Amino acid sequence: MNEEPIDISSDFHTFKNQIVNKFGEQYFEQAEIFFDRAMAQAKQGLLHSAIADGKFALELTQYSNDNRGIQYLIGFLSQLHCDLGQISKSKAYYELGLKLLDPEASDYEDDKEMYRGLKELIDGEGWKGSAEDDTRV
Repeated sequence: MNEEPIDISSDFHTFKNQIVNKFGEQYFEQAEIFFDRAMAQAKQGLLHSAIADGKFALELTQYSNDNRGIQYLIGFLSQLHCDLGQISKSKAYYELGLKLLDPEASDYEDDKEMYRGLKELIDGEGWKGSAEDDTRV
């Protein structure tokens, strides 16, 4: 672990990089735990709780030193919002995840196919959008 002190007065980019360098592995591990918990909650039908933990996992990845699997977390959040009829949120996560796919990755075609399926689901469920879809942040 890097023993240099964190310079809290530095610009955000430098500060964030210092956090990632010093604590990135811990944030990666915590993000995985919250993602696993979110998936378990979704299986239990606790979709709102799953979204809360999934969003927290996504926040933790911002400080992680390893972003492997982020496209699955984002796809999962998109799926959950779609399941709740929150189509605009689902689309926003879908578009973010699509942008993060790495064409150089060995599993790019599989990931692209996963997002194609998600897009079909979103398009097929779009008519279910509710007032909740546009009023909640």
